[in-house]
Amino acid sequence: MTSTNIPKAFPLNLPEGDADLLLDELQSRLCEGRRLAAEVGQILAEIESRGVRELYGFNSIAVFYEHVARVPRAEAQKVTGRALALNSRRARDGTSTRPVAPLTGVTAATGVLAEAGIDRIVTVLKKLPDHVTASARSEAEKDLVDLASVARPRDITVAGTDLLALLDPDGSTTEDPAPKRERSEFWLRQKRTGRWDMRGNLDPETGARLNALMVPRAYPAPNGEADDRTPAERRGDAFTEIVDLAESEPDVPLPRQAPEQGTGQSQPPEPVKRPEHNPKATPVRPKSYPSPHRGHSGVREGAATERSQNVARIRPTRWWTRLSKPRAENAVPPQKPLTA
Repeated sequence: MTSTNIPKAFPLNLPEGDADLLLDELQSRLCEGRRLAAEVGQILAEIESRGVRELYGFNSIAVFYEHVARVPRAEAQKVTGRALALNSRRARDGTSTRPVAPLTGVTAATGVLAEAGIDRIVTVLKKLPDHVTASARSEAEKDLVDLASVARPRDITVAGTDLLALLDPDGSTTEDPAPKRERSEFWLRQKRTGRWDMRGNLDPETGARLNALMVPRAYPAPNGEADDRTPAERRGDAFTEIVDLAESEPDVPLPRQAPEQGTGQSQPPEPVKRPEHNPKATPVRPKSYPSPHRGHSGVREGAATERSQNVARIRPTRWWTRLSKPRAENAVPPQKPLTA
């Protein structure tokens, strides 16, 4: 059912049934809006010539237009960039700066060209190499302007691509930079809970070698034995076993210690007191079961405990431990007893 609430009175009081008149009114107002937009660009170019900082205190013409026109930053940069590309302006020393597309700016002042078509023309002209003569550049711009007055922006893009292929068949002469070598990256940090968080980005060779070491050690328990570990926990146990194997090698260098400050001779480190009780011996496991079960904390007992104690001696004190210690200057003096 067709609604009967449509108002019959057109805002411009145009007679009904005249399609050509509606089209003419639309085109005339589009042309007027584009002409006014071109005049706005001329004003922006003049403000840039006189100095937007000296006149209004803004750092750039784009920031100035963003505040004046109340538009987003991206739109302000697009409008001001189009204005500076179509209009000539004066530099600080009085010299004139030639626009990128002078003929396009003149035609845009008549309201014939749309903003999208202008941007396509400017993009093509910026890609023209320096060895193209001024006459060839002007002729190419004239062809694009004539096309933009009657065609869509996509047609201008196609024509511009063909024009670049004709005037610059070899393309850009700049050589491609040498491929950057991608190095492996690894991050390791300790959280407040004492656990360690790690992540990395390895090259293909290193990643394949690490995967070859972890896969046979991350298998679940064979022979139907109960193994309640998740795949991530099995990989964690496998990684711990790899660390144990690497630490047991005699060629592994000792941890580096920071040089002690002071003029006196360095004192030898105090011996670490080992626990009196003997650690629980690790049972001998069959060769078919490559990775042992860990405890709830995920740490092996035995030699790994002693090595962690040796490493803990050179680890700096955590910041919350230093803050929790009372300072001498903040100590509360003892109160005197009250006397009668």
